[in-house]
Amino acid sequence: MALTYTELVTLVRNWSNRDAEVVSDSIIQDCLKYAADKAYRTLRVPPLENIVTYEKAALEAATAQNQRGLTTTEIRLPSDLIEFIQIKELDSDSKVLRVFNEKLDIRTFNDVNAEKYSNMNYWSRQRDLVLLSPGFNHTGKANSIELLYYRRLPALNALYAVTPLNYTASFLTTTGGTTPLYFVNGNTTTAYATQSEATAADTESAGTNSVNYIGTLVPNWLRDENERILLFGALAEVFAFTQEDEQAQKYMQMFISEINELNDEDGKRNASGGNLQINFNGRGLI
Repeated sequence: MALTYTELVTLVRNWSNRDAEVVSDSIIQDCLKYAADKAYRTLRVPPLENIVTYEKAALEAATAQNQRGLTTTEIRLPSDLIEFIQIKELDSDSKVLRVFNEKLDIRTFNDVNAEKYSNMNYWSRQRDLVLLSPGFNHTGKANSIELLYYRRLPALNALYAVTPLNYTASFLTTTGGTTPLYFVNGNTTTAYATQSEATAADTESAGTNSVNYIGTLVPNWLRDENERILLFGALAEVFAFTQEDEQAQKYMQMFISEINELNDEDGKRNASGGNLQINFNGRGLI
């Protein structure tokens, strides 16, 4: 069942059977954050998959040629990335031109004299950049690059930003709101971020008014559909805080078991429905 963040904090307190004098709400909130952090390290399921697309103009600007005539493209990684799944180059019809299947360590990538298993479609990582070679559009047919990856979800208590777009999408509420949006008087369908924008849109000199809003809770798959992972993980952290090692160990085992069950379940889904084929590359070692 879907829980609000406040309900999740209360759930952890009820299961811990410790009052606020022993474990404060802020400690429980920290424990929930730590539990989510640990879950992201090993949980690999479709709800954590995400795609980011890099467009042609930016990719062309990020492509350079070295002294050997080889091109390299640098793309900046999304901040929520946990693990890579696939990098592919697409044409204007979204057809796959190539997949960057060869991953190199950064020294081998930068060393033009180093022997590479394949001279086509390899990549490496340096800090928050992915380096691709040969660079984008070396065939002259490419339009974008698509990165499929496992991500971290938004914070468990993340709220939608107070913006006109989120107002239109009904992601805001006035309950407890402190951030104003502006309207032309008599019109509650179009919101503006500033009073000057609303005044500029006022063609009949009707004046403007403001209403304070706050964002509603952003959906979070862990919190909304698998709160047991967060519950058991947070309880392990709570009992580590209270120095109750036996209880901490018990809930840590339950936490790990929940993650393993979800991973195993997804593994079975991936292996079902047909003959499964996976290619492995030993880079000349096997």
